[in-house]
Amino acid sequence: MSDGADLSEHGFIGALFGEDELGVVIRAHINIEARLLELLELRVVDPKHLERMDLDFGQRVNLAVALGLKPEHAPALRALGSLRNAFAHRLDTLLTEDRVNNLYEALSAGDKEVVQTAYERTKAEMQGPDSPFKALSPKTRFILISVALRSLLVAAIREVGARRKSV
Repeated sequence: MSDGADLSEHGFIGALFGEDELGVVIRAHINIEARLLELLELRVVDPKHLERMDLDFGQRVNLAVALGLKPEHAPALRALGSLRNAFAHRLDTLLTEDRVNNLYEALSAGDKEVVQTAYERTKAEMQGPDSPFKALSPKTRFILISVALRSLLVAAIREVGARRKSV
């Protein structure tokens, strides 16, 4: 599956930092939804029927969990879908502290640890200021959370692919 965009993590991050708040939320959601669809296509016998089902994002998350995605990832994915809907339906929507905090709180404990570890590693590599995660701008925190959500789906895709090769 290819959505025509740079599918690497580096390309994803670069695209997000180049966007305004509306663009960052919509682009992150589109990319994460593409990874979710890729996972679903790998898990079902006949993927063409997925499109015929006309599932919304929340239903796709539920189906992915039913097909093996770890349930602890679902609340954050659903929260991302809700955030995207807020941006898609109102021109005056902003990426506020509360919205990003709600998304972060929807992460499982393990996913929060991934976000924090990735931030610490990036900060060390870039020799950036020693700011805590919570002190970052809402946009930057949103991007880091989005990268973690995308990464968990990429890991699930790789896991399914590895299982298929070993069978």
